[in-house]
Amino acid sequence: MNRHQHYDRYKRNPESRTFYNSAAWQKCRQLALIRDNNLCQDCLSKKKLTPAEMVHHIKELTEHPELALSLDNLESLCNPCHNKRHSGREASEPKRSKKIKVVKASRNSEEA
Repeated sequence: MNRHQHYDRYKRNPESRTFYNSAAWQKCRQLALIRDNNLCQDCLSKKKLTPAEMVHHIKELTEHPELALSLDNLESLCNPCHNKRHSGREASEPKRSKKIKVVKASRNSEEA
């Protein structure tokens, strides 16, 4: 099971899951991707050509259900840009390393 299926099955609320599986959403999603030439709009604004993988609701679906199928409220994004939008982290903010830094120390001469 990929991470999108895991999120959809276990973390997404049932109403949103039903919406995102609907024929109306699939059609609207395709129209947004076609309008945006299947390119990530955030990357495009930085003069980078990156294929779009997601269609993002500018105004959140849960807060503005009346805009759920409005093309004016949708934009095509790549996964990294979509994740930045939802994490609240700005693109200029440096990424934090998840690696544990190991400090090498020399042996104490008294222990020899």
